Order: sequence, then structure tokens, then C-alpha cells
Amino acid sequence: MTTPEVPPPGLSWVTADRAAALWTVRRKYVPQVASAHGVGTKEQKSYGTLGETTITMYSYAEVQRVVAALESGEVVLAPSWRADTEEGVRGARRDALTACGCVVLMLAVVIAVALLSS
Repeated sequence: MTTPEVPPPGLSWVTADRAAALWTVRRKYVPQVASAHGVGTKEQKSYGTLGETTITMYSYAEVQRVVAALESGEVVLAPSWRADTEEGVRGARRDALTACGCVVLMLAVVIAVALLSS
């Protein structure tokens, strides 16, 4: 078993991407894993030229607790949720293809509307 990662000074919250990397899960399942294992969250707002963005942050200490539970086998995640299983890789590929399909469909609709309005 590896020793828990020591957070840099002042780091008490991590992003979903960091939690996904520590848990070796697909990014889309981070909220479910966090909720199922009592990981504390907070909303962080940032403001830019396109308006307000809200990001969910996860308690670093509680993320590390789940890492330890995963390593010890106390917590077992569905293979399709994991980033290091064949099922998880297939699911990530399917999600990427679905997103590409949606983009192509939106472009087709825009082109059709443009052609029909001419």
C-alpha cells in the first residue's frame, strides 16, 4: 500500500480531475463516488468574460481516505467506472463518440437551417 500523498501547504480542496486521477476513475463518476463515500464538497465560483462558472471542489483529506479504502479493498468500484479497466476504457470511448455525434448533429442542423432560410 502506498503512503497517502501529503498536500502542499494550503491545499485542502481538489478539483474533480485531481480526485479522478487519485481514485483512477472516469471523471464523470467522481460525483457519485464522492457522494457514496461521504467526501465533502464545496462550490467555487469564478468570473470571466463569458460569465460565472461554478466548479465543485472535493475535500483533499476525504479524497485521500477513499484512496486508502480503494487500495485496501474496503471499497470496490464498478469496472465501468474505473479508468484502468477494459470496461471503463470502452465507456470513455463510447462517451467521446457520443459527444462527437452530438456536435455533428448540431452542425447539420445549423447548415440545414441556413440552407432552408436562403
